Amino acid sequence: MNYRFLLLGIFFAFSSQILTASSPADKRKETVAVDSVKVGVNYLKYFLGEQGNWYPYDPELARSLRGLVNFVEDEKIDTILHKLGRYQHSEQPYFYRRADQVSDSLFVSGFMSQSELTERLKRIDRSVRNSIVKDQIPVPEQLLENLDSKVDLLDQEDAEWLLETQQVKIPDSLTMYNVIPDSIMSNPSDFRRIQRLDSTKRALLEQARMDFNNRVLTNYVDSVTAAYREEYISEYSKKIQREFADSIRTQNRLRLVHYNDSVMAAVNDSIARVVEILTNYAANDSTSLLVTNSDHSTAHLWLRDNDHNYTRLFIKNEQNDSLSVRIENTGKNSLRLLIDDGVTLSRFAQKQTKEFDFNNLLSEGKLQKVEKRFAVITPWNMGGDGTVGFTQTYLSNWKKGGQSALSTLVVLRGYANYSSKKLKWENSAEIRNGWLKSSEDKIQKNDDKFEITSRLGLSAFKKWYYSTEIDFQTQLFNGYKYPDRDNLISGFLSPAKTMIKFGLDYKPNKDFSLFISPLTAKIVSVRDTARIDVTKYGIEAGKKRYWEPGLNADLKLKKDITPDITYELKYKMFVNYTDPASFDIDWENNVVMKLNDYINMRVLLHFIYDANVTFPTDKIDLEGNTIYKPKLQFKEFITIGFSYKLNKQVYRRQKLK
Repeated sequence: MNYRFLLLGIFFAFSSQILTASSPADKRKETVAVDSVKVGVNYLKYFLGEQGNWYPYDPELARSLRGLVNFVEDEKIDTILHKLGRYQHSEQPYFYRRADQVSDSLFVSGFMSQSELTERLKRIDRSVRNSIVKDQIPVPEQLLENLDSKVDLLDQEDAEWLLETQQVKIPDSLTMYNVIPDSIMSNPSDFRRIQRLDSTKRALLEQARMDFNNRVLTNYVDSVTAAYREEYISEYSKKIQREFADSIRTQNRLRLVHYNDSVMAAVNDSIARVVEILTNYAANDSTSLLVTNSDHSTAHLWLRDNDHNYTRLFIKNEQNDSLSVRIENTGKNSLRLLIDDGVTLSRFAQKQTKEFDFNNLLSEGKLQKVEKRFAVITPWNMGGDGTVGFTQTYLSNWKKGGQSALSTLVVLRGYANYSSKKLKWENSAEIRNGWLKSSEDKIQKNDDKFEITSRLGLSAFKKWYYSTEIDFQTQLFNGYKYPDRDNLISGFLSPAKTMIKFGLDYKPNKDFSLFISPLTAKIVSVRDTARIDVTKYGIEAGKKRYWEPGLNADLKLKKDITPDITYELKYKMFVNYTDPASFDIDWENNVVMKLNDYINMRVLLHFIYDANVTFPTDKIDLEGNTIYKPKLQFKEFITIGFSYKLNKQVYRRQKLK
């Protein structure tokens, strides 16, 4: 072992003893001089780091020591939870990443790689060259001016060079008289013949020289013209390629920013969920509390958040009078003291010592009449029904997932309605949940609905009420597009739809209601944006919710066809003020047939059309992406099962005037 750590441990123990035995003033001076806590942390870290071949006897002991070190080094858990709680309410992101640091850019939809960009540029170059006719490109005149100074032409005195280089051929009869003999010079006829031959030779050479110069000029003009036209096409192609490359780079940058923003939003949503889980776990830490009374009796209680437990203890005064007190846990750092119910304190009271007959004070007379001072009313009517049975299901374009099969279905419905002369308050809740097991796959979900509705109405005129309503709908379990169980398409509060309505409710009787609300706010939100594509529910990418103002109409009808057959209709329609062509329809038709007191048959036909909920089609756009459009959703149930109904009225008395 390293001796300096052994000496450090001895010094730590020695300094601790000195600090314990010193006075408060000396202790303050010694704490400033030597931080024993920091020394102790470093000392434990050495051994917990398994340095010097030191190992703990018990892994649990090692975890406890590390926890102690972390507790000393880090901030207290309550401080950390307080800071995290304030940060959570600020709605600021936890982490960020620049768009240029996206490592998986090649997997971003619509992102063009460098190799693909190079290939596209080559295709553009070929397309440009094929679309331009070279011969139609005009050549600047200044390029073809002063050609004599730009081209090396052959002079007259150099015409013999054509014969020497064999670029032109003349008859042998014209080439043999380079030197005229003296014999010929003395013969005038021969001399004239040779002169004619020489003139012919010179004429042929001059014509050959002129042809040669013309060819040189033509070649030069052709080369200059071809070079200019080639450079013109090349520069034009480069310009088109440069503009296309700039547009692709801008498009790639925007796609990366959009993709990075969506990934950051998903990551921060996941981190927020993780932080919520961890902080809830950390908040469950407990504090042990021991309470002692004057009789040295004790009561032990654990104080913790999100828990309710209690204990009892008798408290006593100096006269040994006792009172039972209940000590309740209300939080990690708080408790509540309550006197136990049923405890009565009795004290000595004065008694009448002089005998007196109080009955003499009663007036004589007989009971003649009892006036009615109160009346019994039933303002509250509460009840509900439940059905558990087997279901045959057929689905078509049902967004939350599922398939046609035999299944089980549980339907629970409850209500609590308050009614008076001027006020009506109707509250209802419905839970519908179904599961199926086909022969080809695992257990699947085929129905999931959770809806709470509360409507408050104030009498207006005749059968009309000024009313306001809150309608909340979501589902309880995750939804998939089976057989795919990896990609989540819906879940609890994902999506969740809330309708806040203000309007008039026409209610001539308890079985009919027409609620027209010209002031309606529709709010759709998705809680889990990390795993669910919010764009399929009309929410913009990177956001969690949207809202729309509009006009809403609700129609409810209940009709007893026979004593054992009941028909119920629920129709809801919402029209968006900002886009009247965008409307929603939710239409339920329920037929309940009573077979006996505990068995019934339920038939449900459910239609939904939501302009903001889209489905993939067979068409694609110009960029190759699948086009999504809203469709009519349809669900049908036929259920035979056990049923049970509840109906309870709350009786109250009302004082008569």
